[in-house]
Amino acid sequence: MTKIKGIRPIQDSLTGDYLVLISPESIPHLLLVTKDTYYSLTHKKSVIGGAFQPYLKSLQRKKHQLLFFQLNADLTEIDLIFKKYQKVDSTSITCLNPIKEVLLPASQANFIFELIPELMQQNRITAVYQSNMSDDPENPIDFELSVYTKQEIYSYIDSLNKKYAHK
Repeated sequence: MTKIKGIRPIQDSLTGDYLVLISPESIPHLLLVTKDTYYSLTHKKSVIGGAFQPYLKSLQRKKHQLLFFQLNADLTEIDLIFKKYQKVDSTSITCLNPIKEVLLPASQANFIFELIPELMQQNRITAVYQSNMSDDPENPIDFELSVYTKQEIYSYIDSLNKKYAHK
């Protein structure tokens, strides 16, 4: 189990680069944020340089729990790496694949709960923030990352594909 301690409420303005976990209380969706744009691999497409602030406001308005890991990492290859991926699938590619390739290419992590301790050990994470995870916005919190299997990820991707197949 990976426990993150001393998570502070997110600041009004984000500066820097971030790994963001959306809905970390279950199987989280992952994205990278740099220069107020975001990169994400979804069940529909690869998002390359999407406008982050409107997306963030929408997530916060919908009360999604969010974890922000401020990064000390080289993101210069982010566009090239995300362009290699079309979308997630239900057999081998998850939203973790391009993120791991950008942040720690040599990692053998199969899950974000494995990658985050590696990033911390390599001093690639400088701070952790949260949004919609505490009723007390003034005090830091601790949070234990969810543990799940590859099959649970792929089942979730399948359910998303079925849910949005006719939209």
